Amino acid sequence: MRIWMSSLLVLILGGCQSTGTSLPETDFQGKVPADLNAQLLKLNDQPIQSFRGQTVHVIYQEDRALVTIVQKLRSARWTWDMHKSQISDDVLAQTCRDFGDAIDQGLGVRTWFAGSGGFVTDIVKAGDCDGLK
Repeated sequence: MRIWMSSLLVLILGGCQSTGTSLPETDFQGKVPADLNAQLLKLNDQPIQSFRGQTVHVIYQEDRALVTIVQKLRSARWTWDMHKSQISDDVLAQTCRDFGDAIDQGLGVRTWFAGSGGFVTDIVKAGDCDGLK
């Protein structure tokens, strides 16, 4: 019985991890110029960046004109030790520095801290970066 329960737990947890690759839902709908869209599509071809405790992957959804920066913990045992309210100003400032001109043209950008204790930031969109770039 104990082996069966252990096997079931592994299957359940494995299933949860595999569904974690789908992006969080959003109702954001942006539109960017064709030349900017072509540049943003190249983000999907960039390799995952590996850091000491996390990996970072950038995903551009052309149909929504939305960039999702996925920051994922390296271990399922680790937990994000921060809250959305604590880092929202820093994330906004960094996002505006990195994508400000594209955001002004209709792009939306969010950061997803994937993993235990994770969350998705608010989408930074046109007007949010005024005075921050």
